[in-house]
Amino acid sequence: MLNVIQRFEERMAKWVEKRLPPVKEVELSHREIFILPTRWGLLFIGLVGLLVLTGINYQNSMIMAVGFFLFSILLLNIVSAYRNFSGLYVKFHHSEPCFAGELGGLEFIVAGREKGHSSVEIGWVPDSFVSVSVDKGENERFIIEHPCPHRGRYRPGRMLLTSVFPMGLIRAWSWQDLNAEIIVFPAPVESAMVWGEAEGDQESGRKAMVPGQEDFEGLRSHIPGESMSRVAWKKYAQSGEFYSKEFAQPLTDPEWIDFNAYSVGDTEVRLGMMCHQVLTMHARGQLYGLRLPGKTISPDQSDLHRTRCLIALAVYPEL
Repeated sequence: MLNVIQRFEERMAKWVEKRLPPVKEVELSHREIFILPTRWGLLFIGLVGLLVLTGINYQNSMIMAVGFFLFSILLLNIVSAYRNFSGLYVKFHHSEPCFAGELGGLEFIVAGREKGHSSVEIGWVPDSFVSVSVDKGENERFIIEHPCPHRGRYRPGRMLLTSVFPMGLIRAWSWQDLNAEIIVFPAPVESAMVWGEAEGDQESGRKAMVPGQEDFEGLRSHIPGESMSRVAWKKYAQSGEFYSKEFAQPLTDPEWIDFNAYSVGDTEVRLGMMCHQVLTMHARGQLYGLRLPGKTISPDQSDLHRTRCLIALAVYPEL
């Protein structure tokens, strides 16, 4: 019995993959929309059938009229459910990276180009669902949170779009793969190991300088809105033009976070330790670089550098 169910699910997956291939964006049409009754819909259909059979059996026109009236309501629900789904535009827009074991946020855009759409649920079975409604000519952005168990490029796969509008008797649904993806960083692992060896600025033979507050570096043109405490007033008295004082501070030798500097055999643990070191050194404002087999990221201390290092750890061994 289990094998039969498994084969059926595999065939259904192949059929859906062929009928609804992965796309970046989709506007739902009759090809993508499926209609089925809900549990309440099945009970409603059973009631309609019972009323019609009873009316025929007892030749009671009033009972038959009620049965056909309820049947017309069912037909209107089918049409309304299809119209509510038809023309719905959905696009995957953006995702925020997260750490392994956390919830990652995926941002989507839905739009009603020709008409409004009500009470549409979008997400992944069973828990990651968001209900949205959009008016005609408008669009809505929303974020779906999804658990990300492992580092790397995590793709949740096909998502379910469904609605039981207007009365809950008929369910319109569609399976869509919008190429949603989250970059999942390694889970940080604390390590008492010695970090990679420091390397000085061997090419220039002197200490590099970065903007700071310690040593006077020179004058530059004044930028409107800049603090007046930096204005070189003596220079202004001589020339009548505004100049700002520029200061600098020595840049310490960079630290290297090196993949080969660890004795730990497990790659995932090693990457977790490197992730923890990236976060720690960035929080301290230190200059650091990253070395992975086949990839080197030059020392820096900016937020962008932190993100580049974490992405490199997340997608390793990609180059």
